[in-house]
Amino acid sequence: MSVDRSGPLRIEVEDDPTPIVLILAATLRRSARQPKLAAAMAKAKGNVAMKSSVDPQAATIRFARGTITVVRGVASDAHVIIEADVNKMADENPPKPKVSGIAGHVRLALLASKVLEPPNAGWRNEATAFFAPTFANPKAPRGVSVTCLNDASTQTFGDPDTIEYEIHGTEHALLNVFCGNTVLGQDLLDGKIRAVGSLPHLAELTGRSIAVMLGA
Repeated sequence: MSVDRSGPLRIEVEDDPTPIVLILAATLRRSARQPKLAAAMAKAKGNVAMKSSVDPQAATIRFARGTITVVRGVASDAHVIIEADVNKMADENPPKPKVSGIAGHVRLALLASKVLEPPNAGWRNEATAFFAPTFANPKAPRGVSVTCLNDASTQTFGDPDTIEYEIHGTEHALLNVFCGNTVLGQDLLDGKIRAVGSLPHLAELTGRSIAVMLGA
């Protein structure tokens, strides 16, 4: 079992975790960086299940007053069950999830809604954290420029004199990629972002985005 002991909470995942387990654990760790959310998570007691409405993916988050464990599947003792289209959760206007168990567990459901959508630091700060370990990889582009289509602003990362890859997207799309909500390569294929650069560099940056999503 993997355990995160880096903060005031213990966040654990089952042995040989599935992708959705790792993704939820990474999301919880992001929420735990916020002192108020971390304090609320540390006091919580109860089980919240997240279930995909479009495929078999499912996981249960067990809050146990200071220890949080994420395991695969919908546990039989889940107090709150959230069912959502996992392919559209990162959309700008996602469909509302179906939530059961709210009546008897209002506080738990409210906490779940907050920690599953952790606050962000804005796309520029999230991009800075995203790219921080990237340029140590010799296969990665030496410099990357990112343009936000909302205001046509551009920020460079790495070597500003050697821009080998460009990423263009709306603030929402860029934030999704750099926070780990979506995968760069998939967003490019879906037309959510545009990019200019080589396929090897795309592969390296997509690998980085997958690592962020899974909490690596």
